Amino acid sequence: MCPSGAQPETVPGQQLVDDAPIEADDSANFSDYDDSGSVASSTQSLSSSIREHVYANGRKYHRMSTDENQQYLLPSDETELDRLDMGHHACLVTLDGDLHRAPIEGDPHNVLDCGTGTGIWALDFGSLHPESHVIGVDLAPNQPSWTYPNVEFQTDDLEKDWTFKKNHFNFIFSRTVGTAIKDWERYTKQMFEHAAPGAYVELCEHAFETSCDDGSLQPDSIFIKWSSTMADALEKMGVHVRDFSPSFFRDHLKAAGFVDIKVFIYKVPWGAWPKGKKFKYLGSVCAEVMKTGLEAHGLFAMTRLLNMPEDEARKMCTDFYNNILAGKEHCYHYLWHVVGRKPDTQEEA
Repeated sequence: MCPSGAQPETVPGQQLVDDAPIEADDSANFSDYDDSGSVASSTQSLSSSIREHVYANGRKYHRMSTDENQQYLLPSDETELDRLDMGHHACLVTLDGDLHRAPIEGDPHNVLDCGTGTGIWALDFGSLHPESHVIGVDLAPNQPSWTYPNVEFQTDDLEKDWTFKKNHFNFIFSRTVGTAIKDWERYTKQMFEHAAPGAYVELCEHAFETSCDDGSLQPDSIFIKWSSTMADALEKMGVHVRDFSPSFFRDHLKAAGFVDIKVFIYKVPWGAWPKGKKFKYLGSVCAEVMKTGLEAHGLFAMTRLLNMPEDEARKMCTDFYNNILAGKEHCYHYLWHVVGRKPDTQEEA
């Protein structure tokens, strides 16, 4: 847990976009938050005839969820696809409409989107950069069957040996794959090997710990309990989210060989409690993402990896979401964008 008023760690190249405490709007009527509907967009799914699925806890999962390495714990049903698209919207709100923080100029020729999910980032990037060739890769085939001529999707495991050409990609983007990557040293090394000289790489990940600026977070909060339980579950499959921090990702990029590394840090509130139009809207979008995201991340992981009874795991997720709606604990998480550049040939020489 990040204690009330705590500041993020300082790392070289860090740029905290807004370090001011998030103020609560005491006049907000949280009962007006309508959780009966969803503003999430939907995306066309692939034909069910070319997918293999399993079912658990009332949700549909890709067959990769049952492999011996326990690599894919998120569902792949329409509810999850809607959530992923809404999460993309939350990222756009956070970055004021931008898709990335890397200083991209023009249309980078070859672009790789790691953990593409529904493919929405790849499609947006391809639309804005028509001369770029964008490849979106994910462990599960949740991408639409339609696409732009310059965008393609591939199903593959990014933790295995990459089959792309080396020194090939002019921009590599990786967003919220933290619960799927066990070996960050190997992952970032492969990014370096397959990035072209002078190319940029960007990691977007978030903290699993709870942060608060005004002391409203209680020691026995469900926010802390859920986050800690989820971290315990992920550690069972070799994913150590407690290690995540700006320096964790920066150091891995540096060790892989990237230079000019910059860290951008953002606060993402949980719910519509903040003052200010942007934070209030972002918090509402975040609440919408968590409406199904808490169970999407936690239900299968807690029941499968911690052997927790389903009703107990489901209650934890429900209590967390109801606490967001109550708006009494003014909490948020940090979102990090870590950008690095592969040295060009002359610099290496």
